Parts: sequence; C-alpha cells; structure tokens
Amino acid sequence: MSDKPADKVSVSGKLSITCKYGENGYMVPAAFYASETDDPLALAKFTVAAGTDPSYNNLCDLDRLLQTITHAAASFETNRGRVPWLVIGVKHGNACGAAFNFDDQAKAARDTAEGDPLALFGGLVATNFPVTEEVAEALITHGMPEGSRRILDGIVAPSVDEAAMGLFKRKGDKCRLLVNRALENLGKDSLDTASRVRYVRGGLLAQPNYTFIPDLKNPELTKNVDATEAQENDMLLAKAICDTSNSNTITLVKDGKLLANGVGQQARVRGANLAVNLAGYSDHEISGASAASDSFFPFADGPEVLADAGVKAIISTSGSIKDAEVSEFCKARGIAYYLIPDKIARGFFGH
Repeated sequence: MSDKPADKVSVSGKLSITCKYGENGYMVPAAFYASETDDPLALAKFTVAAGTDPSYNNLCDLDRLLQTITHAAASFETNRGRVPWLVIGVKHGNACGAAFNFDDQAKAARDTAEGDPLALFGGLVATNFPVTEEVAEALITHGMPEGSRRILDGIVAPSVDEAAMGLFKRKGDKCRLLVNRALENLGKDSLDTASRVRYVRGGLLAQPNYTFIPDLKNPELTKNVDATEAQENDMLLAKAICDTSNSNTITLVKDGKLLANGVGQQARVRGANLAVNLAGYSDHEISGASAASDSFFPFADGPEVLADAGVKAIISTSGSIKDAEVSEFCKARGIAYYLIPDKIARGFFGH
C-alpha cells in the first residue's frame, strides 16, 4: 500500500434504504447508498428478518458495532487461536454492554445485559451466533424487575429463531432484527480494510481504516509483570471496545464482562474517573478488573484512579515521557501494565 495520498477521491453508491429522517427529525431526506463491494459484512448484505427498515441512526450504530465485534474476534483469534461467543451492545455507537464466553452463549448475553443496563435500554445488540429463545430471554428480561422487559432498538445476528422474534417484538415493529450469516465466521479476516472517507465542510478527509489488533507476543510490547491468562483475555475485549469507542476512552472488563466504558473525555484521568463512576452506578465490583486505554497515560493520575478502584491489569500504549514512572507506580500497586508503542497501537476513534 502506497503512503502517498491519491490525487483524487470519489465516493458513490446506489440508493438502498430510504430513511424516515437523518440523525434528527428535521433532517429530511436521508438515505443509505450502497457501494459495490464483495465485503460479506457490508451493510447492504444485512437482511431485515423482522421489524421496519433500519433508521439512519441504526445504520450508524451497525457500522460501529461491526468495528467493535470484528476487532474483538480478530484479537482473540490472533492471541488465543479461536474466537469466543461474543455479544456487543451499543448506544450512540459506543459499547455499553459486552461479553465473551468460550462455552455459554446465554451467559454472554446475560453478562452483556448487566454491563450498563441503563445505557443499553434502547440500544442495538450484535452476536456472532444464532439468537435462540434462551438468548433473547437473557437480553430482554435478565436483571429487569419481574413482569417488565428491556426495550432494544435492534438485534444483529447470523439468524434469529421464531420464538426469539416474538420476544423482541415492539409496538410499531420498532425492534429491527438484522441478519447476516457472515457473522458466524468472524476472525482476523473480518476487519474492514477499505479506506475511510469523511465529509468536512468544503471537502473530504481520507485515511486508512482502523485495523490495529494487539498481539501479546509482539516483541515491541513491554510489561512490568505478567498478567494471568484471564486478565489478558479481559484486556483483549477491553482494548477492542476502547479502540472502537469515541476517544479518549478508558474501558473496564472483568471475568469476560464489560463493566464500564468511559468514552469521549478530553482528559485521560477523567476517562478513568468516568469508567469507575459508571461501574459503580451499575453496582459492579471492580476489584480484579482489567482496563484498556486508547492512548498513553501522560501521568500516573489515571492509573491511580484505576488502582484505587481495584483494577489489576492495564493495557495501554507507550509514548509518554513518564512511561517508566507510570509503570513503576503500577508495579508498586500490584498492577500488570502492558504497553505497545503509541505509533502503532494508539486507538483514537471517532474524532
């Protein structure tokens, strides 16, 4: 791939879905235009199995969901040689419930529902396995008061069985069920590698896609002490979520379950504070959790917030003049601290 920008960029597509409106009700007309592509995960390759056509915001969330779930799948295949069952729930494009499990699909769904239950309400949820009635029950009723159910805007899965469809149904068919068999085979080759083009006033910005996947055996990775395999697995999910959320982000994962996603902060220590506060708001026990940061910690204040909350492993990037100081702080507090150079591993997303 050339490191020289193209002299000219053009974007084209064929009308695929007419949306009721854009991001807001007054933004009419709005539509999705599909490009010609062989990508099996292209948005046009998803079929509406039940409910109305996806809205403009649903399609934006779907694009972000695909970034997160493919990064998670690629991370596990790269580092563990296999992809676990994955469930990812997003609101406004950022994960607010997520889990992995190598054996139990329903538990992954229950753990996702427990992540940030308040934020997940009205969200979009994706899986890399067919959704059964048991999985649907977990997503709709787990953690809810008896007799009530969780409202979701949509489910994205390889397939959804008929019994599950009945559970997801909402008045006005507002819960969209989007299916694509390609979701069953997620892995290293599932990342979106097409160039990203973004409108800005008077022109376009173009850049390569988000394709960095951490390799825990990378010789450029440094660490103060070894984390356990379970902590590393939690770091892999945390980093996948962190790197596909609005930067700056600090993400907390424990026992395969997202506890909190502190997104979109202008100061990294505030991302740490937000993640800890959100986990507390959802009554999660943070002690023993792992964390990910989408770029380096300029000071030890962010790790101190995480240490005080009980975090025991952090994956981040190096590049701060205080890297050694922060690493020693983490070691003194019993935290495994993994660093990959910022020049290759920085996870800024959605500026």
